[in-house]
Amino acid sequence: MNKSRSVTAGHDKPAGPQPASKGTCYALILVTAVFWGLSFIFMNRMLEYMEPLQVIAGRWTLAAIIFLILMLAGKVRIDLHKKKVKYIFLCGLLEPGLYSVFETYGLKYTSASISSIFIATIPVMSLIVGVLFFRRKTNGTGILSIVLAFTGVVTCTVFSPAFSLDGDLRGYFFMMAAVVMGAVYGFFSAEAGEEYGAMEVTATMAFMGCVLFNIECLIAGYGLSTYRIIFTHPDVLGCTAFLGIFCSIICYAAFNRVMASMDVALANNMSGSLITVVGVAAGIFIAGDPGGLYTIIGLAVTLAGVWLSSRAERE
Repeated sequence: MNKSRSVTAGHDKPAGPQPASKGTCYALILVTAVFWGLSFIFMNRMLEYMEPLQVIAGRWTLAAIIFLILMLAGKVRIDLHKKKVKYIFLCGLLEPGLYSVFETYGLKYTSASISSIFIATIPVMSLIVGVLFFRRKTNGTGILSIVLAFTGVVTCTVFSPAFSLDGDLRGYFFMMAAVVMGAVYGFFSAEAGEEYGAMEVTATMAFMGCVLFNIECLIAGYGLSTYRIIFTHPDVLGCTAFLGIFCSIICYAAFNRVMASMDVALANNMSGSLITVVGVAAGIFIAGDPGGLYTIIGLAVTLAGVWLSSRAERE
């Protein structure tokens, strides 16, 4: 078992799913990086037809419907009588709940460049939160890996021709709140993973996301227009299917499995950094975003941080 998880409580852990092997974790991180890294392409397409809140509601509603079918078929079962039950609901409250709201409004009031830098600080925040509140330990290699990965992301972003400092204080507040929610969610997921499987945690997140975001859409005055748009535009339906199946179900199930098996800060660093690499590469080769020497250097430094994180996890 991960050393950082085995010494924190001082007593035997409750019986639950066994942690995944390091090789499995790395494979799952790669899967999340590919799908989440490509997700912006599909989200941008959907944003041509609907508002960000509607995009989020659509993808999590589809995820919830799929999980409901799996539960009716007996493939997924959520036992609400376990000691760690509060953590699966806290996961759903933070992600996709509060995190998505803060991130959406953060993007509204700041530039995409600034937002990406804020999101890149989630591993740093995870490190701080873990030490202060969850009794987690790290080592020098782990700290260096996080600093390197963050430096690489900043290099890719700040030296890009598209970099902009536009925004106001509200945007910075929302993005910082999103960073905190993203960091804390990882630890709640790790706690839930001691008794619950990744699919159970993800199913709870999907149901909570579906309810929360559809209520918010109704309050915002969108009514049922979200689903009218989805079913009248085949390309939007396809994008919703990609985001709902691959990004909401598969990626979060994989990510929750990793959180239950690895150091949270290092897992966040590896996942977030690889997502950045995939996203930047897809932006250049698919969306036609500008690139150059700064991009190559930034991505190289980011990948060095990922490699160091794997070393730190083994240590």
